[in-house]
Amino acid sequence: MADGHSVDPDQLREHANQLEALGDRLQAVHDASISIVQDDEAYGILCGWISGLLEERHAEQDRLVNKAYGNLSKAATELRATADDYEAADTDSGAAFDDLEGQLYY
Repeated sequence: MADGHSVDPDQLREHANQLEALGDRLQAVHDASISIVQDDEAYGILCGWISGLLEERHAEQDRLVNKAYGNLSKAATELRATADDYEAADTDSGAAFDDLEGQLYY
């Protein structure tokens, strides 16, 4: 098929792994930011008032990071399912051709 396309399921799975790795990095940033926000002494005595100002912004950042993490996780899951579907379709097509070949006379 000149107008068709080719999909490598292993490449889809590798991309899913990369998305999960990115999600893990986001989670590490999130975990680090929580430890700073929860530490009243993180900014020192003179700048301790900054934590109060940043808390609202941190809550919004936390929401966005969690949403991004969830989206990356969902995309990785769906990519793996798509890879499985492509492999199953290839296997089914191969079996159909094998059956057809068995019915042909040479």
